Amino acid sequence: MSKNYFLKCAKVNTEIYKNNLSILNFGNASIINKSRNSIYIKASGIFTKKCNEKDIVKVEIKKFKNNYQNPLRPSVDTDIHIELYKYLKNVGCIIHTHSEYSTIIAQSNIEPECYGTTHADYFYDKIPLSEKIYKVNKIRYEYQLGRSIINRLKKIKKYNPGILLRDHGLVAWGKNEQEAINNLIAIEFICRVYYKTKLLNKKPKIIKSVRKFHFERKHGKKSYYGQKK
Repeated sequence: MSKNYFLKCAKVNTEIYKNNLSILNFGNASIINKSRNSIYIKASGIFTKKCNEKDIVKVEIKKFKNNYQNPLRPSVDTDIHIELYKYLKNVGCIIHTHSEYSTIIAQSNIEPECYGTTHADYFYDKIPLSEKIYKVNKIRYEYQLGRSIINRLKKIKKYNPGILLRDHGLVAWGKNEQEAINNLIAIEFICRVYYKTKLLNKKPKIIKSVRKFHFERKHGKKSYYGQKK
């Protein structure tokens, strides 16, 4: 089973490259095992295009430290992933990228408002932006980033598939690898549409009842989107 985790994690990392969601070796994906005591994540500096089984590092959550070196160092963002897995109990895969439009908006410190039904299919309201970090913790910076995400998520009561990492990029997740990559693709698309909509109309608006209906038909208690499981 352990070998399967390495293969699955390598595959989802290559999906970042295949879907043009990052450049060079930016970005990383991880999965967590069923016991939720270990994660599998791309090694630091490995290009997503060439990521394979040997480039994946198993990290035991309770034993992880930033100076982990046995034999490969995991992604520098490992602490972000670990903190999110602790908070998001139903999530099985987390992906971080520097996709173009998500990064533009994250760098602009904007929480994109919902202007259309595509957005409403994924977010009830704005796409959240992680909280500001006023002073960098030089020893545990990535842990600090993870907490900045969680502190923002705690203010959201509705289903949420991802977040913009302030000044940085995008983090998305899902119950499995396919859902996580789908959410990542969707959020990048929503950010691109948001950006171009604002070029055409400085004050676009969607009727609140339409926005609410589109979100709830997919994520509400009486949702009817998709097929019955």
